[in-house]
Amino acid sequence: MPAAKKTSSITSAAPPRRRGRPPRVESPIHSEATVTRAAILERAIALSKQIPLDQISMVQLAKEFGVAPGLIHYYLGGRDQLISGVLNHYYAQRVGRIPALTGDWRTDVQELARASFAVGVENPGVSIYVASHNRHRLFQEVGPDEVDYGLVYFNHLTSAFKQGGFTPEQTALAYHLLAQFLVSSTMAEAARQLPAHHEGFILKKLESASANQYPGARYVRSAFAKLGSDTAFEAGLKILLDGFAAWLTPSAAAAPRKRARKTAGVLT
Repeated sequence: MPAAKKTSSITSAAPPRRRGRPPRVESPIHSEATVTRAAILERAIALSKQIPLDQISMVQLAKEFGVAPGLIHYYLGGRDQLISGVLNHYYAQRVGRIPALTGDWRTDVQELARASFAVGVENPGVSIYVASHNRHRLFQEVGPDEVDYGLVYFNHLTSAFKQGGFTPEQTALAYHLLAQFLVSSTMAEAARQLPAHHEGFILKKLESASANQYPGARYVRSAFAKLGSDTAFEAGLKILLDGFAAWLTPSAAAAPRKRARKTAGVLT
């Protein structure tokens, strides 16, 4: 009797595995996404206006372009390059808005601070990142033919103090204090931490507090609940500038005014 044929539960052979790059998926950016370093950074910059920079991943960018994550790494080199590229664009915006130095340190620093604050408010994802991270907070990784705009910004601000007659030690401390003020101010606006963002809740809470037990809180309730960036930023900046001015000797404080008058005379 012939042997019974051996049966198998496999009814068909598995299809051969395809080699090479995974098939392209639909790109939400456009049908045939052109992946370049500039295009990736441009998309990351746009995303940072909506979400914190540290939440933007290579995988997310790959999905945005409809490609494998490895291709994003190939063009950028790594996450550090992604962060640095976005931050360099951020500082380029700051540099692009600040006027040339006039020799009047107070005017120059004031205008630079206002421009920096405006850029920070417009880029909330970057502002939130800078407030909680140290890496690439100022100086950036750039190629030989690229400009480190963080360094340009740093040089511009320190030069303003130098022209005002501040010592190296005073200039370093003034830069640090002003930078910390800008970080906290832009972070407060970007993260909606100012009292004015929660006016109704704050008023309700303080109105319900006992006037006998919390007299200070009741006293300031209306003024505090309405406090926003338009008031807080300018008041804080003035306090800083007044403090810096107090560091200067009378002769050093008068020098910028003399240079400004001399420049005005030449121009006229």
